Amino acid sequence: MALNKKLLNDAIQLSNVIGVSGREQEVAKLIKVLTKDIKGLKYEFDNLGSLAIIKEGTNKKAPLISISTHMDEIGFMITKIEENGFLKITPLGGWWGHVLLGQILNITTTKGKIVPAVVGSTPPHILSPVQQKTVLKIKDLFLDLGVSSKAEVEKLGIKVGSIAAPNTSAFQMANPNLIVGKGLDNRISVAAGIDMLRKLEKVEHESTVMLICTTQEEVGLRGARTSSWKWTPDLGIALDTTIANDTPGIEARDTKIGTGVALSLFDSSVIANEKLFDFVEKTAKSNDIKYTFDSLTGGGTDSGVIHLTKDGVLNMTLSIPTRYMHSHNTIASIEDAEAASDLLVEIVKTFDKRKLSSLKFK
Repeated sequence: MALNKKLLNDAIQLSNVIGVSGREQEVAKLIKVLTKDIKGLKYEFDNLGSLAIIKEGTNKKAPLISISTHMDEIGFMITKIEENGFLKITPLGGWWGHVLLGQILNITTTKGKIVPAVVGSTPPHILSPVQQKTVLKIKDLFLDLGVSSKAEVEKLGIKVGSIAAPNTSAFQMANPNLIVGKGLDNRISVAAGIDMLRKLEKVEHESTVMLICTTQEEVGLRGARTSSWKWTPDLGIALDTTIANDTPGIEARDTKIGTGVALSLFDSSVIANEKLFDFVEKTAKSNDIKYTFDSLTGGGTDSGVIHLTKDGVLNMTLSIPTRYMHSHNTIASIEDAEAASDLLVEIVKTFDKRKLSSLKFK
């Protein structure tokens, strides 16, 4: 299968833009640019900044389908500027101390400029043996800008409340189907959602579909909560990433890089609707779309709040396997992302009032 270059290029651009939780505006701007040539789209925002891209179907009485894919990435906020110019940080989203030490973070100034800084801590050479074996706490880390005073920091346009994100540029790997970059949780899924919209431009479908690029997922599924109330769907699918169980030290399981789109049975926040799960699996099978199964005892996705909206929403999660989530460098497969977009297209094509009725509790 030929590599989907538009999806690849979108994923790289989306990875490179900075948009940590609560500061996703630049990502939303880029998404509008990447979709501007797709005909028939409308754009709306909710009050937390989640962006809904709406493609109307041919039947106004047909169901409303939402594909929710969060556009925020994990990052940091500056919480204190020391008199000697070092910065204290707090995480926005889940970070593990082991992946941070010695890395570079990009701080966004008040004027939108980028200033790089090194993540520092007490040198291991002067730590006790017990301390050396302990994962460093983020509260004990700091950012080093290479300046010597608080005044110099403020002159750069950095203040308490400024945000920081990994200093990483996305690129294709030795296997050109794989890309590595920051924030691919969940920008690879956003790229897949845009790919779905491109394909739907040439497809007639009854149901109206909304690609909802949600905010603040990494800090509590907040954008999904407000957006699913503003645009309550009949069918709500979360499109996210999951762990690829294919590296040393991980128990081998179904979900791996190259196994296609992962159909989520459950995670810590949701159990997939059984009838919907069966319908989605049959749709994948009948269209020869590569898929696998996924389950997580920890972590969650936007589905965690979507399915609880009002009196309940028909819901499940589709995921793209990734390696090294929540780090400076995450690996994902373009072919897996395209499998997700292809499956979503087929779901939209076949989901109508009759199908919705057949999946409801009676």
